Amino acid sequence: MNWRYQYTPYIWPAIASAVFLAVLAICGWRRRSVPGAVPFAVLMICGMLWALGSALELASKDLAAKILWAEYQSAWQVPTVTVGLWFALEYADLRRWLIRRNFVLVTVPPILWLLLTLTNRIHHLLWSDFSFEGTVHLVYNTAAWILLGYAYLLALTTVLVFAWLFWRSPLHRLPVALCLCGQVVVRAVYGLEKAGAIPVMPVDPLILTFNFTAAMYMLALFRFRLFNLIPIARGTVIDQMREGMIVLDGERRIMDLNPAAERILGVSAVRARGGLLADFLPGRALGEQSEITLGTGEATRHYAIHHSALNDRRGLPVGDLVLLDDVTRQKHAQLQLLEQQRALATLQERDRIARELHDSIGQVLGYVKMQAQAARQLLARDQVPEADGLLSRLVAAAQEAHADVRGYILGAGSGMPAGSPFVPALEEFLRRFSETYGIGAKLIVEPGLSGEIFEPMVEAQLSRIIQETLTNVRKHARASQVSVRLVITDGCAEATVQDDGAGFDPEMVKAAKG
Repeated sequence: MNWRYQYTPYIWPAIASAVFLAVLAICGWRRRSVPGAVPFAVLMICGMLWALGSALELASKDLAAKILWAEYQSAWQVPTVTVGLWFALEYADLRRWLIRRNFVLVTVPPILWLLLTLTNRIHHLLWSDFSFEGTVHLVYNTAAWILLGYAYLLALTTVLVFAWLFWRSPLHRLPVALCLCGQVVVRAVYGLEKAGAIPVMPVDPLILTFNFTAAMYMLALFRFRLFNLIPIARGTVIDQMREGMIVLDGERRIMDLNPAAERILGVSAVRARGGLLADFLPGRALGEQSEITLGTGEATRHYAIHHSALNDRRGLPVGDLVLLDDVTRQKHAQLQLLEQQRALATLQERDRIARELHDSIGQVLGYVKMQAQAARQLLARDQVPEADGLLSRLVAAAQEAHADVRGYILGAGSGMPAGSPFVPALEEFLRRFSETYGIGAKLIVEPGLSGEIFEPMVEAQLSRIIQETLTNVRKHARASQVSVRLVITDGCAEATVQDDGAGFDPEMVKAAKG
């Protein structure tokens, strides 16, 4: 295969186009962190390779070489159009359409076109003949026209995307108008060439019009700052967020997620796109929980869920935004604080019991000591009746002290373990109170309050108030039945103790205060 090449001045437009497009590809790649820069660079590379093939075809002296380079140029037609649509979607911020399923569906035809082009000399599905009028023109078969029709449909979609962006974003209308103008010109020339309406030229008119489109992109890129710093800053903030961010469509399928969400879910963004949120957070219905727990053992992490609806400019819902905030440290700190509060409440309760023992039992024991000494002196003087009276009072004092001790023991036994609901512990205390003193006691709570867990200080104060009230009922009310009603009003716990013994009318007290 000894192909020969010769110099012709017609190669310079193609070579200049290749160099121009290569420079744009390098510029775009250097800004690859900007949305749309990567497909822009790939689009310029496709155009550059196409232009190089055109230059080599023009320089070839052998017909076989010209046919080969014509086939080489044809191989880039469908991929170039596909990358152009990719660029338009990225720039128009329509990346939510680039989910894995759609991406595969769009890329299958250009890959098929490349494979059929490479193997066309075996099956001749794309073309079986050519014409030569200075340059080679392949005569396409039906299969080729089907794939080229698909490519033209993608090209029209690209034009529609830019037109939509032109209408939607007044701020970008001038640069988008340049892009739209370039798209319309290159698509019109392509259609006219395939229809045979353009006379045969030594230089491929598509290369020249593609340069025009690239020039429009260049003006939009450098003159009007198409890829400005705002998307860069926004993307940097999202990528560096500590919170996991998940974008869902209307069907709660994952459209995008940031690196923090990838770490939380343990899955890459590429694999997660298009999947249901429930596939990665099983059993977690959006909006039904404010917190979730992931992992087990030492790897357990707690996350607060912040959910907000995403609406378009007309206010119509288009999806959801979910933020996962790691609150594991806060949870641990809250548990430590609860334990410290519970320990403090326990110490305060011990101090209170010590004071009460000193004030009540201590005084009773002092009284018993004095009365016992007096009784001994009376017995020594044979004053038995007087001594018997003292001993009777000692028995009554001892009985009262015994009842107080039992009350202290009963109150001390009502302590609740960390994190336990208050109501069941209170029910157990009332049961023991009833068994100890023979006074029927029942607890009345509002629905849904049975599993409520109060803060340690609240538990201690509420428990102490109820115990003191029941002690007064036992000592002074001469009651046979007592009830404790517990309700939550405006975030405050309210306890009401009522008995059937001697007492006062609460309404009369209210009237007196009024």
